[in-house]
Amino acid sequence: MRPQTQKIARFGLLTALALVLGLMDRAIPVSALLGGVLPGIKLGLANTVLLYAVYLMDWKSCVALMLTKVVLSGFLFGSLSAILFSLSGGVLSLLVMLLLRKKPEAGAVATILLTAAAEIYLLSKNRNPQGEMLVTVILIGLAFIAGIVVLILTHQGIVTPVMGTSLAGAVTHNIGQVLMACLVMNNTRLLISYLPALIGIGAAVGCLTGVVTDRVLTALKLNSELRIHNS
Repeated sequence: MRPQTQKIARFGLLTALALVLGLMDRAIPVSALLGGVLPGIKLGLANTVLLYAVYLMDWKSCVALMLTKVVLSGFLFGSLSAILFSLSGGVLSLLVMLLLRKKPEAGAVATILLTAAAEIYLLSKNRNPQGEMLVTVILIGLAFIAGIVVLILTHQGIVTPVMGTSLAGAVTHNIGQVLMACLVMNNTRLLISYLPALIGIGAAVGCLTGVVTDRVLTALKLNSELRIHNS
């Protein structure tokens, strides 16, 4: 297969996969779990596809893939607000992942600092958290620990650089969405109220997408080595 044909085929396949993951993303009622205050907020499962593209495609193809996914999924499954939220999260997330793909440890460090700040803020406001707040505090705490583990494992070369980049991308995806919500609703209190929880959620999702993408890239590398060996 010619390189250009292969590039087009890969782009089409990744676009289709991103749309499917985006549809699955919409089935998870994140907004409802947050009381419906931030309509259109999603976990960003399709970031798995973007993360894959960041490491195997040029930046122009990554941008084109992100824009195609946002526009098509918005028109097919969502609304104008969904497009705005997805675009804000996608642009910020992709920018960060492109900048950090060669410095993944910085992504893990940023996640550690953000989750620590979010945890301190929540505990300063709720010294005895209960119910949903307790779950949020635990989630952010686990995300903080995950950031430390990823930083150590990445530094020691036990896991690929994908993990740190994934963490930073997922967290900034949610930050971008909250910033857009503040702009659209003209309410900066949303940033303070919901950003800590979304940082924790983003870090948790970042771990998941990082593991998946890491396995995919490892399998592709092994497959490529097997082809070379058999040729």
